[in-house]
Amino acid sequence: MPQKIENNRHWVYQRAAHLFVCIALCFQCSLEAQESNPIIVSAGFNIVDNSGSRFNELLNVTENWNVARNVKIAVEKRFKYDFGAEAALSLNKFNSGKKINSETNSGDLNYLSLDLMVKNYTTNYYQNTKRAWYEGYLTGGFGANLIGSELAKTLNFGFGFNIKINYELRISLQTMGKFSIDSATSGNANHLQHSITLIKWI
Repeated sequence: MPQKIENNRHWVYQRAAHLFVCIALCFQCSLEAQESNPIIVSAGFNIVDNSGSRFNELLNVTENWNVARNVKIAVEKRFKYDFGAEAALSLNKFNSGKKINSETNSGDLNYLSLDLMVKNYTTNYYQNTKRAWYEGYLTGGFGANLIGSELAKTLNFGFGFNIKINYELRISLQTMGKFSIDSATSGNANHLQHSITLIKWI
């Protein structure tokens, strides 16, 4: 009987060891998958330039930049470091006195946008992704922009940089051009949007 008990105990220890190894391997695989394919959340501010001045007055903050009641939130899924898919929601307001298509805006206009974007992290092709203090990317996609009461669908192109604070936290700087693809909307659909957000890997 004691021998049988000892054999059963040995069998239990063996199975426990095998289970522990399996759990450890699954945990390691999960960590590696999360590290290379993380979900990223971000929140911050956006600036809308709808002056129609193209690239002539990019830094004319007083007349062209709309920064009232603004916020930007986004969720991104990364794929093997090099690519990402993002959904972003932005709120802002065009104040009276600001330029819209080279004309002075006579009244406040609310701004709401939803953008579905893809990203290609181009700096990953020539630098170590785990040691680099920044990463740059190109982005493109589609947007739905509610300007006042008018809905404008746009084709979006832009670029940005993520600056590392630590492994999980980064500051993102992005500039994006939005170009109307709907002939039913007026010319104020074309605009630039800049953003500064704090992003976290989860």
